[in-house]
Amino acid sequence: MNNNSCPISAIENNCIAANTKKRYSSTNFAFILWLHEKYPDLLRPSLRDEIASVVSTDHKVRMRSLRKIIIENWLEKMQRTNPERCPIDMSRMTYEIVGSYMSTKRDANGRLLSKNAYSGIRSSVVYLFTMSNTNVPSDFNTRMGTLLKGFKRTIVEQRVAAGESLEEGKEAMSFECYKLLCKKFFQGEKDEYHFAHLFLLLEWNLIARSDNIVGLHVNDFEFLGDALLVYMKKTKTDQEGNHGRVPYHCYFNSVEPELNLGLSLGLYLLTNPGIISNTHNKLFPAEHQYNRYATILNKVIEANRDEFARIGVKPGTIGTHSARKGAATYHASGCTVSPSMSAICNRAGWKMGGSRDKYIKYESAGDQFLGRVVCGLNPL
Repeated sequence: MNNNSCPISAIENNCIAANTKKRYSSTNFAFILWLHEKYPDLLRPSLRDEIASVVSTDHKVRMRSLRKIIIENWLEKMQRTNPERCPIDMSRMTYEIVGSYMSTKRDANGRLLSKNAYSGIRSSVVYLFTMSNTNVPSDFNTRMGTLLKGFKRTIVEQRVAAGESLEEGKEAMSFECYKLLCKKFFQGEKDEYHFAHLFLLLEWNLIARSDNIVGLHVNDFEFLGDALLVYMKKTKTDQEGNHGRVPYHCYFNSVEPELNLGLSLGLYLLTNPGIISNTHNKLFPAEHQYNRYATILNKVIEANRDEFARIGVKPGTIGTHSARKGAATYHASGCTVSPSMSAICNRAGWKMGGSRDKYIKYESAGDQFLGRVVCGLNPL
């Protein structure tokens, strides 16, 4: 192996996406603090000493110091080849300990968290087993599965009794909401509205996650006839890039200019000409573009709350993932001649299950029809 080669440990540690690692680190940070209080002997002695050295009485300062110690110095430096770098002795970890911790997790009102929150805790703990090269106890997964089912049933019962919605996360974006947002972005004069307009149009047309839109580069686009082809080189469900050269067909709505992806792309590039100077440039350069888009989205809905209220949208109910939810729903059920589910699943990066994934593959005709429907053109 030459000096430019990646060490085996670095390659092994890259088996999970960076965003997933951050989420696991945040979840395990809270778990470690709980262990320090309830089961301190499970933590590495040096970590216990580091935690004990934080003596500030200011809560914010203390938590900032603890995050630096636990996340930056330990969780982010774990290596499968060095189990001692895991902050917890996972060889002594049991279902009972993890289950006890999960049972303490509540929201500010003392109610159980969402179903996904408890599943996230389970996944984060399993990640610690993996990174410490420790086998998961034989009964752990079976009993944890039973516990999660119990949590889900209890959460549903509590919400039904309280008359609350059972839907978790942000609401799906309706086509009416999508059109109104595009209209507001299109009418905006500031550069940030050109950015948000293009971001939303791409997210909707590609049925994509916001993270994938943030990662697009100039060379991920090319024109073929009347179509704009977009290549998604890496997605959450395709970490190895197996479908990186599959072209997703996007078309331009010439009837409603606020829904015209080509017009939005042109306006954005005219106000940001440096982006196309190099085809390897990111379409949305700089850091924190996901947060930037989320901020603009919420600001526009809040500033036009009366108009959005008339179509049933309240501030805080629509998020960055809402376009993906709404787009898939609109394309599958928005008319009686909807595109095929296989075309929708292929573009969205969803598995169809069983042998369907083996035998039903991407085909350009289905994707082209989907592209025309998704841009707002009449499918009839």
